[in-house]
Amino acid sequence: MAGCQRIVDVTGTVLLDGKPVKGVIVVFDPPSTDQPRGVASTDENGVYRLRRLGPGSKPGVPTGSYKVKVMSDMDNPGGGRIPEKYYRDSPLTRDVSGPSPHTYDIELSTK
Repeated sequence: MAGCQRIVDVTGTVLLDGKPVKGVIVVFDPPSTDQPRGVASTDENGVYRLRRLGPGSKPGVPTGSYKVKVMSDMDNPGGGRIPEKYYRDSPLTRDVSGPSPHTYDIELSTK
């Protein structure tokens, strides 16, 4: 009953070596392909707010577990550069639950 899932607004800041990263893409990939993917771009302060992919592109994602990927935006030459490990085989995961909005800061490292 995917239509009955609770939608949670997810926001946060992407940090690379402790500094906010502008102009990168954040993706929350669900384990099932029949669930919507959450996607966002960071603003000049590294802040993102997820939107569901699909018709209408509405804010938030359904509650559940997600693999979190962060990647450089090739269409944004002024954006940050993210190490490949955070999008090829990302070690990051997140359970989205609890009250909305849900804040999830993403801390990345070049080391």
